[in-house]
Amino acid sequence: MLRAAAEFMSAKAYYLRIACLIGVIVVAVGIVVHLPPIPQDSAYHNFSDDKLHWGTPNGSNVISNVSFMIAGLVGLMRTRSCTGARMTFMWRFFFCAIAFVGLGSAYYHWQPSNNTLFWDRLPMTLGFASLTACLCADRFGLRIGSLLFGPLVLSGLLSVLYWLITEQAGAGDLRPYVLMQYLPILLVPLILTLFPKNSTNDRYYWILLCCYIIAKGFEMQDNYIFEMTHYLISGHTLKHIIAGVGILMFRPDKFENEIVGKYP
Repeated sequence: MLRAAAEFMSAKAYYLRIACLIGVIVVAVGIVVHLPPIPQDSAYHNFSDDKLHWGTPNGSNVISNVSFMIAGLVGLMRTRSCTGARMTFMWRFFFCAIAFVGLGSAYYHWQPSNNTLFWDRLPMTLGFASLTACLCADRFGLRIGSLLFGPLVLSGLLSVLYWLITEQAGAGDLRPYVLMQYLPILLVPLILTLFPKNSTNDRYYWILLCCYIIAKGFEMQDNYIFEMTHYLISGHTLKHIIAGVGILMFRPDKFENEIVGKYP
């Protein structure tokens, strides 16, 4: 009887955490839906460091995308030792997206415009979507992660297409893209906190998250860092490097795959 009561309380606590997670998602979606349309700021394309390097315009911002290409290719090689065909496919999709982030971002920075920005944002959004699905598979089981993978990736694709189409129609709207980029940044620490698994798996996610947040901070201070370094390197260039290093340090091939608890 005591064992049954303990199991009931454990199940209740687990589903309360699930309800909390769903509640956060619903609130975030509701907030974004009720925002007015968000057009692309044309000033976004004006980066601090526009110097030529080897004949390449915006050279530092173009060349620094090599960090994403390296991280993506190294990640693909590492996934050969991941457990399970489906999980391996999901992680490979993530690292493929990262490699294409490098290509798309380099293309965008070579000739900044809304049209080239599409090729920067598309693989980035696919990376966020697939990472979220992989984390769900890690915490709630492969079946849940697999069910979420397709809809999340499709939502990411549609969010960027929607932005580009509305931008070309003269009524740009970034709201779906904003949701697909920033909601995972909120969900990853929330899931890690509510559904801890083990120190090995959690550590890699936290390192990746911290590197991305630091990279975004450098991006927001693009010109200030460029001036502070006496025009040696800009904040946006550092963003590429730090984010790439964070992904390079991310090792799903080292994950411990035991299931913790009865209900996940």
